[in-house]
Amino acid sequence: MYYAKSEPIESIREHTDLLLKNLELLRDSYGKEITKKLEIPEDRFWYLLKIICIYHDFGKVFTPFQNKIREDIGEKKLETQFTYNIKHEQISPMFVPVKKLGLSKQERILVYQTIFYHHERNNVDVDHREIDEIIQKDIIPQLDKIKEEMKVDVEENLNNLYIADVTYRKRIKQGNENYFLYCMLKGILHRLDHSSSGHMDVEKKTDESIAEYTENFMKEKEFKKNDLQEFSYVNRQKNLLIIGSTGMGKTESALLWNGKEKAFFTLPIRISINAIFDRIKNEIGYEHVGLLHGTALDYLEENTEFENPYQILEQSRNLAQKITTCTIDQIFPFVFKYKGYEKIYATLGYSKVIIDEIQGYSPDIVAIILKGLQMISNLGGKFMIMTATLPRIYKEELEKMGIEFEYNEFIKDIPRHKIKLEEKEIIEDIDILLEKSKNKKVLIIVNTINKAIELYQKLKEKTENINLLHSRFTTKDRNEKENQIKAFSKNKEENGIWITTQIVEASLDIDFDFLFTEMSTLDSLFQRLGRCYRSRKYEEMDANVKIYTKDPSGIKYVYDEEIYRKSVELLKEYDDQILNENVKIQLVDKLYSREMLEGTEFLKKFKDGLEFLNSTTDYDTNKEQAQKLLRNIDNVTIIPKVIYDENLDLFKEYEEYEKIRNYGEKNKIRRKINKLTVSISSQQAKNVSQYISPNPYIEDIRIVDLMYNKDVGLLLKKDEEYDLNERML
Repeated sequence: MYYAKSEPIESIREHTDLLLKNLELLRDSYGKEITKKLEIPEDRFWYLLKIICIYHDFGKVFTPFQNKIREDIGEKKLETQFTYNIKHEQISPMFVPVKKLGLSKQERILVYQTIFYHHERNNVDVDHREIDEIIQKDIIPQLDKIKEEMKVDVEENLNNLYIADVTYRKRIKQGNENYFLYCMLKGILHRLDHSSSGHMDVEKKTDESIAEYTENFMKEKEFKKNDLQEFSYVNRQKNLLIIGSTGMGKTESALLWNGKEKAFFTLPIRISINAIFDRIKNEIGYEHVGLLHGTALDYLEENTEFENPYQILEQSRNLAQKITTCTIDQIFPFVFKYKGYEKIYATLGYSKVIIDEIQGYSPDIVAIILKGLQMISNLGGKFMIMTATLPRIYKEELEKMGIEFEYNEFIKDIPRHKIKLEEKEIIEDIDILLEKSKNKKVLIIVNTINKAIELYQKLKEKTENINLLHSRFTTKDRNEKENQIKAFSKNKEENGIWITTQIVEASLDIDFDFLFTEMSTLDSLFQRLGRCYRSRKYEEMDANVKIYTKDPSGIKYVYDEEIYRKSVELLKEYDDQILNENVKIQLVDKLYSREMLEGTEFLKKFKDGLEFLNSTTDYDTNKEQAQKLLRNIDNVTIIPKVIYDENLDLFKEYEEYEKIRNYGEKNKIRRKINKLTVSISSQQAKNVSQYISPNPYIEDIRIVDLMYNKDVGLLLKKDEEYDLNERML
């Protein structure tokens, strides 16, 4: 038997048969969608892919590879003069009987390169003489046995001529006439190979339409389709760019637009993604949905209604579900064309992608998203962008990219917010805050964590009915606080004060009676307004939103100073007035026009992001590096010493499982530990470096000897500029 793998023990033929079974499943599920934009007949595409699947692992017959498996499973090694110094995919292409299979020159190159690079380990060319020696002394002596066991034709005149077609210099890249076909063949091979190795279906096949489930859900709730939802449903076959007011049912609109296609639903914040996943699966009742983000397994394990959390996650990682709810860092790294990016790119090429709340991303990240949408459109995928406010330059960039899309605005005309600009700091209105909180729900949003903590400590001296939420709590405590603020919002009998940072802008479905907020840029500010009188009509004389413009924290470091200044000027005209939804959209549109943005850091980041992507070299990075670029990560993970000391046994347990290589239990402990950590910026870590020490058990979780408690979170030492130099939310 020629072995393909040792755990579980599986022959090359058995593994190949699994790929072919999954190939038929994929073809049956999405055959026409996959090939609709490829300049090749549908049957021919699947013929080429079948050839690739059959021969992709043939190189594993090489005796040193077989001996490696034999050693792992306790079988006697075979005699050979060779060592394991060449990878199986580097010799697999030579077995393809090109003439017998009727492949053209271009098809031959496509097949060879897809096989040769399917593990992306080959940055250097193979040696012709080494291949010749392997053929003569290892492969030809066992050729009859190979043909008998594999039960397919192989090239009779084995030689090294294929090497000329797979040299690194000749790799198929963007600009090549076969680029899109190559991406689809190679990307699907990755998925077939990975799912078959995991003994999973490459797709969870279903004809059930999420649109039908959504319509039934709306009927049960006695909801009628509004204009936005009707527009989305009618234009299911088009790319859409939609501005919709808060409370317009954008989630239902997206699901109606999706129909019964494969889809990826993205949002900026993990908690929002969890909520969408939960809503689709439990409220709407659609089973074929996955969850994919950095802490997805934690969420699935904590919610006992989700059976088989590992299975849900593995299916999601392999992109197998009909709908995948995810953060963009899980799917958009393909834009950087890292080694193996075709797996995700090919999948998105026959899928629909929903980008919700695009204004929640920084301009350099939006550049990545727009470039990704252009690439997806080129391959045949569709997208829907939904947002409450939209910078004009994003729409203009999509048009410049030559992407066809339908644009529309759906605005609620309910008066919800009467604003009052205050040329003072929030703390100066402390008595008003306290008075309002006696019988109303009061939300305070400030621009930095330090400001939030300072305000909390001062108000705490005067009232017990106050809570604080920001990102410098441990993951466990933050999750608890997020649940508490949502419960507080829903409880009609409860009143009081919550102080937060901008993490609530697009992540939490909450509704307060009064909002007191530091001034920020208009797009951020209007998102904050959405947390107050979310869908209610406001009819009082006094303002329900007070905006404080004196020395707000975070300007220059969190928000572009020039855009902030222009935001204040634009808003002055509406002081002490009801701010209608259409006015909000017009103001953001004007603020983020190229004319207004000229010379700002915002526009520079957006332009630089696009230029960087347009100059990206194919296969110049790996997936982890690409994800880091997309997340714009510059963070340090720390654990407060008081929490570390309390949980020392957990770290010791982690070390023990690592020693005995029980990786399943070790990973469970690691997830428990991760919930006890806090993420801070590298600049913040430098500011408090004297209080940070190494962790003897886990190198990438450092210990910080600074005050932490569940009410306030982590207190960092304040340096001369530190109050303002606050990048974390």
